[in-house]
Amino acid sequence: MEWYKRSGRLAAWAWTVSLCLVAAVAEATNVSPAVAVIARFQNTLLVAMKKGPQIGFQGRYRVLAPAVRESHNLAYIAQITVGPYWPRLSSAQHAAFIKVFTRLTVATYAAQFKSYSGEHFKETAAHAVGRGDVLVETKLVAHGHREATLDYLLAPSGADWKIVNIVANGVSDLALKRAQYTAIIQRKGFPALLGLLRSKVAQLSRARKAA
Repeated sequence: MEWYKRSGRLAAWAWTVSLCLVAAVAEATNVSPAVAVIARFQNTLLVAMKKGPQIGFQGRYRVLAPAVRESHNLAYIAQITVGPYWPRLSSAQHAAFIKVFTRLTVATYAAQFKSYSGEHFKETAAHAVGRGDVLVETKLVAHGHREATLDYLLAPSGADWKIVNIVANGVSDLALKRAQYTAIIQRKGFPALLGLLRSKVAQLSRARKAA
């Protein structure tokens, strides 16, 4: 899957940023509610994969959308990806960005988890970390026993736990998006970023409609 294939230099930089987000490991606490969030989400990914060719992109999108919204703190992630530019944006711009960021997140999952050939997830570890967060370490085991490492950082959100970052094969998705998005805003402005994300959603929908 192309989404976790990155250069070594970028991976090292992004992982350093991710370590700053995770902070030092704290004393063990009850991490099972956070683990359950990841288990439910990954089970839904498997459902989408198994049904993928039959239901197509739009069907996978419908299957995954509720699970992504339930398990991810999308408003928080969207804010962090924009970095220091977030306070400069209006409430309307905040709402527009969160909306398109959410659609892009779901569309990306729907495009990438599109078929099944015996893949399964396995949890390898779960740790309580600094600031009351939890790191759940998992692997996606693919055909031929190839493995991709997927580590989820979750933070408390009311009575629930929500994903706030995913580190895939050493690459922090949050750090990667922040670097990309802030660079676009700096060069071209926020409207250009918003337009780019909308274009990506449309491209995924068109390209995968029959997939």
